[in-house]
Amino acid sequence: MKKATIRDVAKAAGVSQSTVSRVLNNNGYVGEDARRRVEEAMEALHYSPSAIAVCLSKSRSRMIGVIVPQIFAPFFSRMYYIADRIMERYGYRLLLCNSDESLKREKELIDDLLSYKIAALLIVPVDGDEGSNKAYLDQIRSTGTPVVCVDREIEGIHCDGVYIDNYTACYEVTKDVLARGYRNIAYMADPPIYRPGCDRLRGFRDACKEFGVTVPQENIFLAPIEDTKPLNAFLHDVARRDVPPKAIINFVRGWDYTMLQALHSAGLRVPEDVYLTGLDDDNTLPNFGYSMQYLPSMIDFSEAAAKLLIERVEAGNALPEPERRIFTTHMKPIFERKVTLPKPDAAPTETDEKEK
Repeated sequence: MKKATIRDVAKAAGVSQSTVSRVLNNNGYVGEDARRRVEEAMEALHYSPSAIAVCLSKSRSRMIGVIVPQIFAPFFSRMYYIADRIMERYGYRLLLCNSDESLKREKELIDDLLSYKIAALLIVPVDGDEGSNKAYLDQIRSTGTPVVCVDREIEGIHCDGVYIDNYTACYEVTKDVLARGYRNIAYMADPPIYRPGCDRLRGFRDACKEFGVTVPQENIFLAPIEDTKPLNAFLHDVARRDVPPKAIINFVRGWDYTMLQALHSAGLRVPEDVYLTGLDDDNTLPNFGYSMQYLPSMIDFSEAAAKLLIERVEAGNALPEPERRIFTTHMKPIFERKVTLPKPDAAPTETDEKEK
């Protein structure tokens, strides 16, 4: 069955297309009789207006544009999921786009989203060797469209932002590991191309320097999250050394499961043989009965970004001065259920203890 158009509705109701348009948009005068006939015709023809057409007919839609650099990364997918749940409460829908770490593609996506008259833009911006779209994002905000940057901070940008203090996070967790007496440690993180990666590596090195610890290069693994082949090679090498690292600090969400599998296959127990820690508790870790202990939670971080965006949208065109919200991470003693992963011919054991 052919889908009904606005022309079909107008013909069935005996009115002009402009009258049907006024009824749809609730804009302009329409007599009661004409409105009734239009509504009856729409129901009889099962007419549903195009959501895009409705958006374009208004100065601003109830759509929020979201651009992330790596749609497959757990951090960004969880951020989107949490933000979407919050935006839904306020009657907004999200349009998710993937820039694929391309400055050119990011600019094209921004233009596409603006053509749909989005109410605001939530973006994890590309900011690497190629530069950034800082000037364009500033321009968009200056015309009244709220822009909230997340995770990656562009130097000097005049837009709202919600960020994590990655330097302090990595510095504190590394210091905690060293304070526990570990010296043979390994470090896993994304490469220092973007600001979060740079800040994490700097925090790690500063903590090691403070304790007088030198970490050999073969114990440092830096790679994008999608590079699973070198990740597996690194973990295979680490787990099968005569003297493997006694502690591993992982700052890439999504690598925890692979890391635990590699250690387990080598017969290494967590945390008895190898102590693990990182930025947060990955969803897969409870399957191993082990919890990472570093905060803040992704829920708190993502909610802050979503609520700041709502504040700006509700403010209308009178946008206040940009705000920069920083999440400072901290260690928090938590109750851990620690499971000793069995060696090939050993029976599993389980202990419950409180983090000291």
